[in-house]
Amino acid sequence: MLSLGLQILSWGYGGVVSLRNLLYKKKVKKSFFYKKPIVIGVGNLSLGGTGKTPLVIYLVQLLAKEHVVAVLSRGYKRTSVDFKVVNGLASASTAGDEPYLLYKHFLGNPNVLITVCENRAKGVAKIMEYRPNVEVIILDDAFQHLSLTPHLNILLTTFHQPFFTDHLLPLGRLREPRKGASRADIIVVTKSPPNLSQSKIDVIKTAMQPYHSKALSIFFTHTVYHDPVAIGDCKTNQLPTVLLLVTGIADPLPLRIYLETNGHKVTHLAFQDHHWFNDVDILDIFNLFHKLNDPDKAIVTTEKDYVRLIDHHGIKLLSRLPIFYIPMEIRFSQEAQGDFEEKINQALLF
Repeated sequence: MLSLGLQILSWGYGGVVSLRNLLYKKKVKKSFFYKKPIVIGVGNLSLGGTGKTPLVIYLVQLLAKEHVVAVLSRGYKRTSVDFKVVNGLASASTAGDEPYLLYKHFLGNPNVLITVCENRAKGVAKIMEYRPNVEVIILDDAFQHLSLTPHLNILLTTFHQPFFTDHLLPLGRLREPRKGASRADIIVVTKSPPNLSQSKIDVIKTAMQPYHSKALSIFFTHTVYHDPVAIGDCKTNQLPTVLLLVTGIADPLPLRIYLETNGHKVTHLAFQDHHWFNDVDILDIFNLFHKLNDPDKAIVTTEKDYVRLIDHHGIKLLSRLPIFYIPMEIRFSQEAQGDFEEKINQALLF
């Protein structure tokens, strides 16, 4: 009975979303297109956890070598409103955790501008007012923002839960029907095994064929975790065996598996995606850490959680303990990387 109810709600939701998409397709609703600057959209059909932020970082690193690049994000759960340039006066709460992470990542790079605006079409216009020499704008999490048409649309989906096996909200995690993939120019399958066989690649590509109506490129990436970064008073970057993993992201399982595969005993305190830590949370982290029955232990979190933790005054309490964040990045195979970057560079010739 419950699944039937969810199915009915899912049908209703899908009908509303499909009607909206149709209105844009038939040009009943207006979609803005800017010939210049070049606009690259990065997004997904599902809710969070597909690895958008690491791909945005990858794109900015690639493009900012020779171009002035702006990132435009909604700034999910930020306390500010309207168009804002993320700068030294901002924080994770005022800018949103992902834009603030991007700002910290590219701090000091004169070719990179991080901005937020709920209205993406308005945001592009404001960026060009603020900095007319911007050549490329990357729209973060904008696949469903049909009021702005990008030159290149990149759709992300995860290896373990690809969009073609998922269902519409609330039955599944899809924001729109699977056929929305037809708007993509590139599909990136994230969180794949590092040594994926060609037969498995072919199976996934074949399964995607019914959901796109034009020739597009499909790439596979895997996650690489880097050496831990100590926060606060800790003087070592060596992780002990016993860890308290604290996460507030959509998909923390890959990090936990990585730590456990590398011999760590992990106790996991998981919060919802984009969770803003409060006083009770900080005390829970502090107390749970002290309950771990080993003198050689540490707290570990993600970089995205770290930028939210440093926004809380309780970080002073936690920074007295051994606490680390684990940087991560996405990686293509060597052959695929060249093909992907060629597709990106081709878009700049528009």
